[in-house]
Amino acid sequence: MNRFRRTSTSVAAVATAAALAVALAAPPAGARTDDLAGLWLLNEGSGQVANDLSFSGNRGQLGSTSSADAHDPEWISLPRLLFLKRAALRFSGSQSVRMPDAPSLEPDGVTVLARVRSTGPGAFRYVMSKGAFQCENASYGLYTGGDGGLRFYVSDGTQVHLSADAGTGLWDGAWHTVRGAFDGQQLRLYVDGAQVGEPAPAAVDVYYGMPTGDDFYLGDYAGPCATPLGFVGDIDAAAVIGHYDSDAGLAQ
Repeated sequence: MNRFRRTSTSVAAVATAAALAVALAAPPAGARTDDLAGLWLLNEGSGQVANDLSFSGNRGQLGSTSSADAHDPEWISLPRLLFLKRAALRFSGSQSVRMPDAPSLEPDGVTVLARVRSTGPGAFRYVMSKGAFQCENASYGLYTGGDGGLRFYVSDGTQVHLSADAGTGLWDGAWHTVRGAFDGQQLRLYVDGAQVGEPAPAAVDVYYGMPTGDDFYLGDYAGPCATPLGFVGDIDAAAVIGHYDSDAGLAQ
C-alpha cells in the first residue's frame, strides 16, 4: 500500500470520531445536556462481545446467544491505524449485535452515528434500531427505507417521522460516516458531514416501551418479520448520543 493510500485509510478511520466530536460540541436547540449513551468501536476482532466505551455500560452481545451461532456477524480485519489494531463487523442480513434495554438509550432527543460500507443492502434494512412494534417500526431507527437508500426516523407511537433520504448512491463500496439527529423539533440526516436535503419537521416525543421488544440492535431490527430486515454490509463503529431537557421535553 503506498503512502497516499495509507494516509487516506487513516483519515477515513477517524471519520466517526470526528463526527462524534462535532455532534457533542453542537447540541440541538433546546437541549440542556448531552450524554454519550453508547460508543462501540468494534475493534475487538473476535469473541461474542462489543464493548461500550461510553461508560454507560451498554455492552453488546453478538448473535442470539452468548455462544457462537448463525446470527453472529463476522469479524473482519481493517488496516491498522498507526499501532492500533482495527476491526469491523460484516453483516449478511440476519446477524445482529444486541444491547439490552437501558434508560440511557431512551433519551428525549437522539443522535445516532455509524461508519458503514456496502454495495447495496436492499430495502428496509437496519443499520441500528431501538425497540420494536411487531414488524412495523422501532422507537428510532437508521435504515434503508423502501428505496434502499438511508433514512433516520423516530416514532411517536402513532406515526413514524422520516428524515430526508440519502439515496442509493451512498452504497458505493466505500466507507461513509452517517449520522441521524432528532432534536424534538426536526429530523436531520448527514453523510460524511454534509446534511442530506432539508430538515424534516417532527415536533413529537419519541415513544419508548415498544410491546414487541425494547432492546437496541446494531445491524438488525427485533420485530417478528417474515423476511430478514438486517443490514447487508460492514459496520466499523457506532454511537448513540442522548439529548435531554430537564423540563418536559426538547420542544419547550
